[in-house]
Amino acid sequence: MKKIFQVLSVFFVLTSIIFPQRVFDQITLSDEAGGSKVLVFGLDSLATDGIDVQFGESDLPPFPPIGAFEARFFLPDNSFAGTLGSYLDFRNVPSFPFTGQKEFRLAYQVGTGTVIKIDWDFPGNVTGQLLDIITGTLIDVPMGGVGTYTVTNPAAFNRLKMLINYVGSIPVELVSFAAAVEGNSVNLSWQTATELNNSGFEVQRKSENSQWKKIGFVEGAATTTESRSYSFSDSYSGQGTVSYRLKQIDFDGTSTFSNVVNVKFSIPSEFKLNQNYPNPFNPSTTVSFTIPKSSNVKLNIYNQIGQQVGELVNRNLEAGSYNYTWNAANQSSGIYFYELQANEFKSVRKMTLIK
Repeated sequence: MKKIFQVLSVFFVLTSIIFPQRVFDQITLSDEAGGSKVLVFGLDSLATDGIDVQFGESDLPPFPPIGAFEARFFLPDNSFAGTLGSYLDFRNVPSFPFTGQKEFRLAYQVGTGTVIKIDWDFPGNVTGQLLDIITGTLIDVPMGGVGTYTVTNPAAFNRLKMLINYVGSIPVELVSFAAAVEGNSVNLSWQTATELNNSGFEVQRKSENSQWKKIGFVEGAATTTESRSYSFSDSYSGQGTVSYRLKQIDFDGTSTFSNVVNVKFSIPSEFKLNQNYPNPFNPSTTVSFTIPKSSNVKLNIYNQIGQQVGELVNRNLEAGSYNYTWNAANQSSGIYFYELQANEFKSVRKMTLIK
C-alpha cells in the first residue's frame, strides 16, 4: 500500500546567519612545493574585527615549526605579535550596498618551498593593493581581476596586508527558507533580498541513513538588488527525518551553505487547519493543513463582511499535508478569515493583513 505522509515542521525561517548580509572573496597562498591554503575574506553586517565564531572564524593555535607550510589571517586587534589568527576574516560594514576600504592582514611561512605565491580572482567591483607592513612601499602590488604575486624573500616579508576596495558591494541575502510536504512531494521555497554574482543554488538532501546528496540545481539571478523567490519540489517516499540545505554558488565557484531544514514524515492522524504564516503579513502568507484520508477539499478566503475574496483549493486531495500561498496584493489592510472544508470537517481561522 502506498503511504502518504505529513510534515511536522512545516516552516523554518532563516535568520541572518544563513546566507548573512555577506560578500566574500578568496585568495590562495602556496609555497609551490605542495603547501597550499585558501583564505576567505569579506564583509558582513554582523561581523567584528575580532573572532566571529558564528561565521566560521577561529582562534588558531601557534604556527607549526619552521619547515611546515602555513598561511592565515592575523586579526587587527592583535597586531602582528601574537597567535590570534583565522583562515576566514569577515569585517563589519554598517549596511549594504557598501562602498569603501577594508584592511586584511596575512601571515605565512614556507614549507619545503622557497617562495610564497599569492593568487586572486576578484569580481569587477573589488580591487586592492598588496603591501608590506614595514613602509608599504617595499611591496606595493595592485590587486584586481585575475592576478598573482610571488614573495621571493618570505623570511624577510613574512607579513603582508591587503587594502581591499569595494564599490557598491551587495550580498546574496537569504531572508527565508521553508519546507513543506504536499502528498508525497517535499516543496522547498526560499527568498533572497539581494544577490551578487549568484550562479545559483544547489539543492541537497540527507536522510537519517545517508550522506548529503545533490538532488537539483536552481539558477540564481546573478546580481540584483530586487527580491527574488525560488522553489524546488522533491519527490520522496521514505520515512523518518529528512534534511535539506542550499549550497549557494558564485560564478567564480565559491560557495556557502544555508542552515538545514528538517521534515519528519509520519502518517497523518487528524484533520487540522494550521495558523497561517507569517501573521500578520504583507502581501503574501501561507496556509497549511493536514487531512488523514482522501477528501474533497475547499480552502477559501473571506473578508470581514463575509465576501469570498480568494479560493486556494477546490478539488479532491489524497491524505497528507499541504500548504497554499495567498497573495493579498490587491486587498486592503484588515482582518480576513480562511475556511477549510474537507468532507464533513470544517475549520475557520483569522489572519491579519497590514500594509
